Amino acid sequence: MSNLRLLNETVGTSITTLSVTDVFTNDFDIYKLIINCETTLEQETDLRFINSSGSIVTASDYDYAQLYMRAYSAFTEISSTSDTDIRLVVGDEDDFGGNAVIYVFNPINSSSYTFVLHQGSLAIDLNNNNTVSYASNKGIGVLHQTSSITGFHLKNNNSRTTTYTTKTYGLRVDT
Repeated sequence: MSNLRLLNETVGTSITTLSVTDVFTNDFDIYKLIINCETTLEQETDLRFINSSGSIVTASDYDYAQLYMRAYSAFTEISSTSDTDIRLVVGDEDDFGGNAVIYVFNPINSSSYTFVLHQGSLAIDLNNNNTVSYASNKGIGVLHQTSSITGFHLKNNNSRTTTYTTKTYGLRVDT
């Protein structure tokens, strides 16, 4: 049997980054993050982790791969084997809003890498003429450091102000 326990809800208004600290503990091995973002301009949000010292991990130790699926155009594969974040976990355009669900595995375990599964969706105003279309993404990622991770950091890579709402759940797996 499994269940989710809400551990944290954080809202940040008119910001370009958001740090959620001290949410990963020894109580859970799997976490579910639900992220909503809203902005008036196109933006992409990337994910970084925060270690037990309270520092945002910015080293080129993130690997990721995802499929970005547009309803209005060809699909695109996005990947890297040595980046400073996990790119495009959620996006938004023109106040339509974007959402993502991210699973984080073994973040606190300092003898294991921290792994990520994510998927998201957003609405897009094509050519800024109120013609709405949609896009979604599905991806994987890993921080290939064996360090204890206690939080996460969202970074708007367009440096545009955004409103973020995050919910962090611990996923309890009982046998």
